[in-house]
Amino acid sequence: MRLERGATGFWDYGGEPAPEIDLSLLRSACWEAARRIGGRVGEVVRAEMSSFHSVTVTGRAKTPVVLCHAHLPVIAFADVPPVPGQPLSGFVGAPPWADSFAAAGFRCLSVEELSTPMSRVDVAELAQAELAQIRYWRPEVLSDLLFNWWD
Repeated sequence: MRLERGATGFWDYGGEPAPEIDLSLLRSACWEAARRIGGRVGEVVRAEMSSFHSVTVTGRAKTPVVLCHAHLPVIAFADVPPVPGQPLSGFVGAPPWADSFAAAGFRCLSVEELSTPMSRVDVAELAQAELAQIRYWRPEVLSDLLFNWWD
């Protein structure tokens, strides 16, 4: 897998900041997903100390938490809400209503993709600041890099 600039949430000092995800698209996709399952959308927890936004879409059955990268149009799903500062775990496959995210321009990552060892991830497009963060934090798998609390 080849990563695009902004994957870590960092950019070079004086360089162009990584693009931001349009939160209105995320909210729209969540509302569409909730409509399909007769559920509700919780508050979007914005990426402030992390590289991702999170939101719950609740229905009659247990539904996974939606994780949206702050700079790349990628979505992952977890079975428990993130705890600030703690590594994320419990990634799950996309639920049946995940196609509402694809329709909004997001790519839903599979558990297999998120588990890709960093040795198999192409980081050639990343900024020098991002590469420095990777050397410092030493993520083991792709999910550690994409969905992080690095400061």
